[in-house]
Amino acid sequence: MVRSMRWVRVVGMPTVMVVGAGALLGAPSDAAVSAPCDMRVTIDRTSSVTYGNGVERNEYNVRVSWGDRSQTAEVHRMSMPPKAQPRLVTKQLGSLGDLRAQLESPKGKRGIAAVNGDFFYGYRIENETVYLPRNASVTKGKPVRMGTERTRVIGIDKDGNPFNGEVGITGTVAHGQKVFNVDSLNWHVLGDAGVAIYTPAWTDVRDAKRPAGVVEWVVKKGKIIAVRTGQKTGKTVQPRTKIVAFGTKFATAAKRANVRSSALIAVRQDTTTGVGLQEAIGRGVSLVDAGQVDLPCEGAWYQQRPRTTVGWDANGNWMSLSLPGSGYDSNGYRTGGLGLAQEANVAVALGFVEASELDGGGSTTAMVRRSDGDWDRVDDPDSLWQRPVPNSLIWVKPAR
Repeated sequence: MVRSMRWVRVVGMPTVMVVGAGALLGAPSDAAVSAPCDMRVTIDRTSSVTYGNGVERNEYNVRVSWGDRSQTAEVHRMSMPPKAQPRLVTKQLGSLGDLRAQLESPKGKRGIAAVNGDFFYGYRIENETVYLPRNASVTKGKPVRMGTERTRVIGIDKDGNPFNGEVGITGTVAHGQKVFNVDSLNWHVLGDAGVAIYTPAWTDVRDAKRPAGVVEWVVKKGKIIAVRTGQKTGKTVQPRTKIVAFGTKFATAAKRANVRSSALIAVRQDTTTGVGLQEAIGRGVSLVDAGQVDLPCEGAWYQQRPRTTVGWDANGNWMSLSLPGSGYDSNGYRTGGLGLAQEANVAVALGFVEASELDGGGSTTAMVRRSDGDWDRVDDPDSLWQRPVPNSLIWVKPAR
């Protein structure tokens, strides 16, 4: 859907196995249709350990060959115990933290393993750079950040089933006889025809500015407690309140609202399959779909980089792949790893039936909890610096 946009106060043991990959199936909406890939994968397992919490960690040296070319890399796979489920962990939107710091959250205390999360960008808002996840996210069944247009996520639905698709938001704000369609939730831009909801999930605006509406309602328990215009807009969202921010198109109608009048906000998830999501984190492209490589066979997908991938096996048990790369260049960037197409073929060889990429490069981080309750970093030495990221994915055992 195309909308006219106006920037509203926003600028901007050794085992060896050889597996041949099969032909590509029809790709989903987030990948291009391509000719069949013929990549050959050789995997040499170099170590294996099972932790007391049931997480199995294996390290491999892999070689992926196609035509007269090949790539080699070190690969780490973590296999979660049956019924372990993923959870989104994030600080407030607009703030970053390394994975170890995020694991100190209440959710992290139940965690048995974790990886870095969604890709993120520095958006220009109020002439400041604010770092936010690129895509939507959901936790405890409630949307955290969503746009009207669906974006890619991976997680679980409200029945605990794995989900790998897209989600956006739909909803309304009802005020008297007037009903406004909701444009977004905690999104980084507000359009001229937009009606956006902001919640306390967005951090203090002294640390991370948010888009300000031309007019804003402060809503608490279904009642408007303030109508703001001018320099009074764009303020921090206080606990137990929501902000309804209006673009220019609805400013005149929004100004007429009376304090203490009702404003009923109703938003819901809009997923590709119609299911409601319990936990979801933004992702990149789909790598494996129904056990088949789901990427084009062309050079643009062959760039070797450290990477993080998550998905599940034929029994629905979650797994992760981490490619730590082979070192750092003179600028401190991590180098090595595999191309996406090559990693996808390795994922199939290691038992993934569904897999998608999370952020990679310097964000690549994976950790597993030891029996003493502390965490082991498994993609790189724990003494090395971790890039701060906006969110992460942890796995927890079901509560007894």
